[in-house]
Amino acid sequence: MAPYAVGVAADAEVVMAYIMLQYDRPTDRQNWNDYNRHVRDWISQLLQAPGAVSFVAYRTADAASPDTFTMLEFRTQEEARKAVASEPMKRVLDGLRSVGAMAKVQVVERSPFTPLPIQA
Repeated sequence: MAPYAVGVAADAEVVMAYIMLQYDRPTDRQNWNDYNRHVRDWISQLLQAPGAVSFVAYRTADAASPDTFTMLEFRTQEEARKAVASEPMKRVLDGLRSVGAMAKVQVVERSPFTPLPIQA
């Protein structure tokens, strides 16, 4: 049996869903400065979305586009879907647009084949 099968059985009832934002950070000086000035507040606002559990962000290391990916974690898909339309999410998306960052929003879930990270 594969080493991750034990994790599947142990965590079969754990269903996590995420709102993933994908966007390019601004490159012009003014918008870059505005983005950096507001990003911590936007993270705080995202964590105020109903049902939010955690937040993490990633940047590409090779200048690929989009260059920023964020994951806002929820316990259920329903909570994540509701949060997409929440006021905190709307404020953050409006703020990103104001600095030229057009975020793609997706609700995603962990694959049932890899519910836990597989160790090398």
